Amino acid sequence: MKKDIIGLEYTLVFTVTPEMAAILDSITIHPVCSTVTMVYFAEVAARKVIEPLFEHSDQAIGGGITLYHRQMAAIGESVAMKARIHSFDGKVLLCEFEATVHTTDIILCNGTQTQILLDQSTVDDLIHKAYQRITL
Repeated sequence: MKKDIIGLEYTLVFTVTPEMAAILDSITIHPVCSTVTMVYFAEVAARKVIEPLFEHSDQAIGGGITLYHRQMAAIGESVAMKARIHSFDGKVLLCEFEATVHTTDIILCNGTQTQILLDQSTVDDLIHKAYQRITL
């Protein structure tokens, strides 16, 4: 992976749909964007910021995420999720992210997402080992 990447950003915009509401055990708890949905879009934005930087055999796997939900986003509201590369030591990459109501400065959530850079063959081996557990 390229080395001079600190500060690079990617922003994706999505509209909150009813399926993105806080739903647990098939019961809508709150008719607003769920934390689970915010985690999903934070993961997508963090992945999108690094994919163009991959070299031939590079791959990354998620290593963790911390999200602080600050405000609610209504169904129908447009959200901008921005991921920014904060640090990279050659193996561990940390993205900071922030979601805002699109075209405003209202912060909906923020946090960090960690990705581990590996060679594709290492990722393939890890996947293979995971599947071996269910065939025992």
